[in-house]
Amino acid sequence: MLNGWSKSNIKTYEELDEYFSKQEKINNLKKEISNKLGIFRPLTTFEEEYILKWTDEYNYGMDIIELALKRSVYKSNAGFKYYDDVLSDWHEKGLTTPDEINNHLASITEKKTRTKQVQTVAKQFEFTQSTFDNFDNLYDN
Repeated sequence: MLNGWSKSNIKTYEELDEYFSKQEKINNLKKEISNKLGIFRPLTTFEEEYILKWTDEYNYGMDIIELALKRSVYKSNAGFKYYDDVLSDWHEKGLTTPDEINNHLASITEKKTRTKQVQTVAKQFEFTQSTFDNFDNLYDN
């Protein structure tokens, strides 16, 4: 713990209180993520680094992280790398609230639906291209 204090350059009691509050918040978040994922073992260092990235760098809370976790319901073998890819994509797109993310996901679903509709309509107009192998007889009639 002392090593963490020195890395964080803590010199006052106020800074120490802030450090403890942040650590408690991160520990609670790790527990909540583990519970939601059904992980009943300590998280690995790499898994913890992902969580720190999401909270410290992206400033995402559990509300947004949970949206990413829910996206894995239909994925087999989804892991922290998958969740990180989802959250990183949202971060790169500047999505910062659950409403923005839900709107983004709805627009993706709508685009997929429209694409399928267009493909269905396009199939109705498919035709076979005629080929003329014998041009000499083309104009004989």
